[in-house]
Amino acid sequence: RDMSELDRLSSTQIKSVDVITNPGARYASTVNSVIRITTVAPVGEGFSFNDRITLGYKHYAYLFEQVNFNWRKKGFDLFGMINYENYRERPGFHNSSLQYLKSGIVQQNSSGKDMAKYPVYQGKIGLNYNVSSHSFGFYYDFSFKPSTSKGNSLTDRYINDEFSETLENLSDISRHNRQHLLSAYYSGEIGTWDLSANFDAMWQINDRHNTETDISTLNTERDFITVNDVENRLLAANIAASFPEWKGDIRFGTEISNIHRTDIYGGNADFISDNDIKISETTTALFAETEQTFGFVTASAGLRWEYTDSRYWQFGRLSEDQSRRYHNISSSASLSFSIGNVNTRLSYMRKTSRPAFEQLSSAIRYIDRYTYESGNPSLKPIYRDYVSASASWKDLVIELEYYSTKNYFMWQTSAYPGSDDVTLLTMVNMPRFNSFGAYLNWSPTFFSCWHPSVMAGVQGQDLKIIHVDRIMKLNRPLGIIRFDNAIHLPWDIWLNMDFSARTSGNGDNFYMKPYWQCNLGIYKSFAKDRWSVKLQLNDVFDTWRQDIISYDALSSISSKKFYDTRDMAITIRYNFNSARSRYKGRGAGNTDKDRF
Repeated sequence: RDMSELDRLSSTQIKSVDVITNPGARYASTVNSVIRITTVAPVGEGFSFNDRITLGYKHYAYLFEQVNFNWRKKGFDLFGMINYENYRERPGFHNSSLQYLKSGIVQQNSSGKDMAKYPVYQGKIGLNYNVSSHSFGFYYDFSFKPSTSKGNSLTDRYINDEFSETLENLSDISRHNRQHLLSAYYSGEIGTWDLSANFDAMWQINDRHNTETDISTLNTERDFITVNDVENRLLAANIAASFPEWKGDIRFGTEISNIHRTDIYGGNADFISDNDIKISETTTALFAETEQTFGFVTASAGLRWEYTDSRYWQFGRLSEDQSRRYHNISSSASLSFSIGNVNTRLSYMRKTSRPAFEQLSSAIRYIDRYTYESGNPSLKPIYRDYVSASASWKDLVIELEYYSTKNYFMWQTSAYPGSDDVTLLTMVNMPRFNSFGAYLNWSPTFFSCWHPSVMAGVQGQDLKIIHVDRIMKLNRPLGIIRFDNAIHLPWDIWLNMDFSARTSGNGDNFYMKPYWQCNLGIYKSFAKDRWSVKLQLNDVFDTWRQDIISYDALSSISSKKFYDTRDMAITIRYNFNSARSRYKGRGAGNTDKDRF
């Protein structure tokens, strides 16, 4: 969960990297794939630290600073981290929408820009102890993420091709997000048994304050404030055991998580609907899996059962209709074998995606004078049946995938109750549809110094939706290509040149227009890796754009978003007595953390 751990790893510390496309029952049913990095056992004692500083510019200058330290004595580690980030951006957009309402065909042409600041303050401290074949430890992590953004937008509104009014919106938004995380683990061997346990407790306090002004050439001006205060608490634990059996091993275990969430929303105007929501949710899981090897054939199978009891309160009253109980069984199976020099793998898994808690909120939020937005407490989980086949030969890998999706989440526009010209955006479940993908990866080495990697793929779907009382097919495939290059130059300098592109096509209920992007980087280390410098230039030609058209039952929206994607940054690292903690915990309730 902490991407900075990858930045702190040097290539000499990595023992192996495994890409697991069928992660099995030990992982939550929402996990589609895993990259598992095994490191070399740390050696050495005493004090060590490393510092990473990044200075960059993307219209605004920004700074990332992180210091990590570790003190080791025999089996004992004391470790910690301090992180500071100061980032700013100025995203802009151009939108054009058509809405087919009772009052007529409404067209809105909008443009706007935001000025946003995202500072981060984070600290972490922990202990770890290894003795014989046992290890245990814990850490405490705190983060504070205040942010502000100021925005303005202009919208011209037409009804049946006749100009109606011009709308101007001025917004001032401040957020203060705080998180406390306490995590502990145990890992050990008793005879032929491997045991592991993880325990997490997390508290989040997230508040958002909006001050907005709506100016209309047709209606009176609106000045108002909205406040949204959210508190999350998570307690989670998982315990697993494995032992050798027959021609492989068997692993089994349990995981439990308990969530308590409060979400209060309100404003100082009569067109703002107040809401007070509390969600209490407990999920219990049991899993078992095995992997067996018979000569050149390896087979694995797993089963995971999850039971969720979710209670939903609104204004202090339990809502039985919006409370849910789920029994979910996820299975997985794979078969790997070799045919000559070709390694082949076939796999199947059933995966589940639970709605984010914000998607379950029944609060009706004000977007603009004619648009409101609401979650849907009746949302059902998404279920995916996933089948894949892959084959590798030397530097070439081919992968085919097919998955069937039920209850996919999608935004839908509907008429706001009691009004013919105001709309409500709501998340709903969609009927089952199928998707497919085919990918080719080639990663050769030329002249012992040039390491290119080429990936080409195609993704498609057979999604159908109702758009303006007609069936609309969204089945145009997307093409994807990546061409990455790592070149080892004299004096141990590394040059990276990466190119990526995507064709136009459909994804979910979107039509996405093509884009391409090119990134450059150069890296050099000094004094036996004690110092290193990396210069990075992203989106060299400033070509990346988010340009899409979305469709639903009553509307189509063409949206162009502009970000400061052209980015130049220099990163300097310093390592003193380079070492890292031997902490082996992997956390508990990780998928629930993502839902916050």
